[in-house]
Amino acid sequence: MRLVLGIVLAAAACGTDVRDSQDQNTPPPDAGADGQMTTTPNDGRPPGDGANLTPCEDAVFHSDLAWIQANVFDVHCTEGCHSGSNPASGMDLSAGVAHASLVGVTSRYDASWKRVVAGSAAQSMLMVQIGGEPGPELEGFMPWNQPRLCNEMVDAIRRWINAGAQP
Repeated sequence: MRLVLGIVLAAAACGTDVRDSQDQNTPPPDAGADGQMTTTPNDGRPPGDGANLTPCEDAVFHSDLAWIQANVFDVHCTEGCHSGSNPASGMDLSAGVAHASLVGVTSRYDASWKRVVAGSAAQSMLMVQIGGEPGPELEGFMPWNQPRLCNEMVDAIRRWINAGAQP
C-alpha cells in the first residue's frame, strides 16, 4: 500500500512546475522595484563597474600587482624616475619588469634590507620608502616631489607583499 501511495505521489509531482502557472510578465519575488534581478558584488564594491571610484577608493579592493602597476607604479613612479635605461637606484618599475626589480632584491639605500620581502611588508624597504612601515631614517618619502600615496594605496601594496608578492 505504501509503495502504491509513493508511486502515485511521485507521479503527481512529476511535471508539476510552479513556474508554468506563473504569469510570464510577473517578475520573480526577489526582483527589484523595476522587475530586474539585483545582485551585490561579493567583494564589497558598490554596484556598477567601479568606474566612479577614485584610485584610492578602488585600492581597498586590491592586493594584486596588476592593479598596483596600473594605478601606483605607472602613475606615481615611472614618470621620470623608475623607468628607462637608467632608472633611479637601478629600480625599474615599468610594467613587466617591476616584480623582478623589487622582490628579493637588496636595497641600494640600505644593504641590510630587501626592496620587497615576499610575505613580509614589515621587512620590505619599499614599505618604508612609501611611509607604510618604520625603518631606516629617510630624507623623505616616495614618490619624490609628489604628494604621498594615500593610505589605501599603501595598504594595497602591503596586502600584495604580505600575500606573497606574486607577479
